[in-house]
This record gives sequence, C-alpha cells and structure tokens, in this order.
Amino acid sequence: MKWIKKISLLPWKWKLTLGLSFSIFLTYSIFSFFEFHTVSSWLLNQEETDVKQAMNQVVKQLSLQEKNPTDEEIAANVTLLEKLNNNNQLIRILDENGQAILADMNGDFPIIEPNQIYNDEQFHYISIGDQNSLVYSKEIKTKAFNGRVEIIRSLESLDKVREHLWFAMTMFAIAALIISALIGYFISYLLLRPVNSMTKTMKKIKNSGFKERMPVYPQKDEIADLSLIFNEMMDVIEQSFQQQKQFIEDASHELRTPVSVLEGHLSMLNRWGKNNEDILEESLQTSTEEVARLKKLIISLLDLSKLEQNRMDAELTPERVKWIFEHTIRDFVMLHDDFTFEIKLDSLHLYEVSEQHLQQITTILLDNAVKYSVHEKNIFLHTYEKDNHFILEIIDYGIGIPKEDLEKVFDRFYRVDKARSREQGGTGLGLAIAKQIVSLYNGTIEIKSKVGQGTKVIVRFKI
Repeated sequence: MKWIKKISLLPWKWKLTLGLSFSIFLTYSIFSFFEFHTVSSWLLNQEETDVKQAMNQVVKQLSLQEKNPTDEEIAANVTLLEKLNNNNQLIRILDENGQAILADMNGDFPIIEPNQIYNDEQFHYISIGDQNSLVYSKEIKTKAFNGRVEIIRSLESLDKVREHLWFAMTMFAIAALIISALIGYFISYLLLRPVNSMTKTMKKIKNSGFKERMPVYPQKDEIADLSLIFNEMMDVIEQSFQQQKQFIEDASHELRTPVSVLEGHLSMLNRWGKNNEDILEESLQTSTEEVARLKKLIISLLDLSKLEQNRMDAELTPERVKWIFEHTIRDFVMLHDDFTFEIKLDSLHLYEVSEQHLQQITTILLDNAVKYSVHEKNIFLHTYEKDNHFILEIIDYGIGIPKEDLEKVFDRFYRVDKARSREQGGTGLGLAIAKQIVSLYNGTIEIKSKVGQGTKVIVRFKI
C-alpha cells in the first residue's frame, strides 16, 4: 500500500513517534470501548432490575384480590401505582382484550397500540418517535381479574448518560492521541539521542580527526553502555591510526637511509668512481651491507604484519620446549664463541605457544642481550613456574637501559643508542615483534634494567 511505503521512507524519529503513539492510542481506545460497553450494560441492568421490582409489587397486590374490586380497592390500586411509579415510567393494567383499565404515567409517553402489546415476560427495547423505551409485561390470572400488567420505562436519561460518557471518552481519546504523540516523540528522542550524538561525533571526526568523543550519559543503561563502547572503539581506532601513522613515518625514515646511501654510491660510481678500484670496491661493499640491512628491515616489517593477523595453533610438548631452548642457545654459542651462555630449565610446561613463535622470541631476546653486552659477556636463560604462569627470563650484564627509555623500547624503530644499533645491524623492530607475539597468547613481557649493570627480560605465559 502507498501509505505504508510512505511511512517506510520516513526518518526513524518519525517512525518511532508514529509507532509508539499509535500503540498507546490503540490501547486506550480498546480499553475505552470495553469500559463504555461495561458501564452501559450495568446501567441498563439497573433499569431492568428497577422495572422487575415494580412489576413484582404490582402483581403481588393484584393477586390478593379475590373478587371484583370495590371503589376503595380501585382507589388503593391507583395509589399503589402512583407510589411504585418512577420518573419517566408508565404502569398500566390491561384487560384480556388489551384495553387499559388502570394506568399511571410519570412523564410523557406516546400511545402504544394494542398490536404493539407484548404477551411474553421478556424485556423489549422499542423506539417510539425519537425516544427509546424499555417494555416489560406480565400476565395476571385471579378469580376477580384476567389480564396483564405492563410497565414502560423511558430510557431517555440512560441515553443522555451514555451520550455524555461517549462524548467524554471521545474527548479523552483525542487528548490521548495528542499526548501519545508527544510521548512517542519524546521517547523516540531519548532512544535516538545516542545515535544522533554518534552521527554528529562521526561528522566531527570526519572533519576534525579522531579526537572527538560521544558524551557519556550518567544513567547506567544500554544507552550509556553504547556511548562507552563507542568511545572505547574510537580510542582503539585513534591509537591504531596514530600507530599506523607513526609506523609509516618511522618506516619511511628507516628505508630512506639505506636507499639514500645506495643512491649516493651508485651516483658516485656512475660519475667517476667506477674507474677507481678502491672507490669501486668500497662502494660495492657499502651497497651490499645496505641491501642486507634493507632486506632484514623488510623481513621484520613482514613479520610484524603477519603477527597482527592471528596467533598460530600450538601443541608443544615439554621435550620440544627443551629442544627449542637448547637448539637456540647452541646456535648462539656457534656465532658468538666469546660469550658464555648458561641455561637452567626448571619448567618445560608451555603448551599454548607455537614452536616458531617461541623460537622467535628467544632469538630476539638473546640477540639483544649479545648486542648490548660489551665487557662482561655472560648471558643466563632461566625458565620456571610461578603463580600458574610459565616464566622465561633472559639476563645479561651489559650496558643496561636508562630508566626514561624503558617504556619506549617496545615501540617500533625505537633505539636507545641509535648509532650503536645501526652499526650492529639493528632495525629497532625486535622487541616490538617479541611483544606482539607475547600479546597474541595473552602473555606479558617486562624489562628490568640498570645502566652499567645489565638487563633482565621477563616473559610470562599463563599455564
């Protein structure tokens, strides 16, 4: 239908307003209908009860007469009818031919013809002119009299009460429609307020950046939860954006250096250096070193990209954990025969971490320990269990890390000693990769260090 299609095109604010107001109005209308019907039925039942009581008293009085009534008895009957008769009511006594022999009328009633007389003992509702009436008759048979008693009760007062009641309910219905529309609009405003706020915030974010946030409402309900979740999500997005921006800047800077070195040497060779064997050999050696450094940097960047996707499934056995640590230490012993490596494996119960990631973490931490151990070349690897955690410690006695740099060493491309790190081929990504791996398995990594005394790296995995 066209009107349904038009409603579907309305904004949600008006859809909710119409829906809520219609629901409230429909509920009120149904309640009013049943209330009107109940009150009308009760009033009509009261009218019927009054008529029955009057009828019973008249019939009782007439039934006591056993002979033709005297003048005194007729006068008494008239007095009885006058006494029992109510406003807007006609009581009359009819003979067996339907002719009225006695009547008392309290109000104006049209004449009811004999063919309109009802011979059953049921209530009848008739309209005489513009007036509704209730008719009830009852047969009387005595030794002195055969006929009927008929009571006609005007329903004019009842109709007026019903009209007033209907008018009042109609006015209340109109008021209910207006109030329900206002309530619906207010409720839709409350329900859509966080959505509108979110829309405004998103527009501000689009124009001004990620600093904007939704207002947090004081009430502890779903709307407040939505605001908090949205703000938390924006915090994560902003942090991710800033990290990505910083990563691009750092990566560009790190890539620019070897590319610039390569470009400088190649330009020199192209101009005049290729004819000088010493210059040629030096340029080729430097270019080879920069290409190797560039390759290492790219591999590290790819490792970080892979780590940000997902963790790897793992089912390590204690034997395999032992092999990984011993095999990695053996490789370092071969590469750095001037170092002393000590290993103590008090626990091998590490099941959640993949073999590749465990070996990568160990290699990164041992490599850093070797790079920054200048004089005392002793490195200690220790594993143990504490508080339901598997703990890996790698301790060196090297140059240490200044306190102000401890919180930054896990940032990408951060180097405590940039010149020394560059000389040793460092990319500034090792600890960032290690932390990313540990985080994949809900672990933690911590560094304790003192300048000139050495560094302890503590990795914890929940068992």
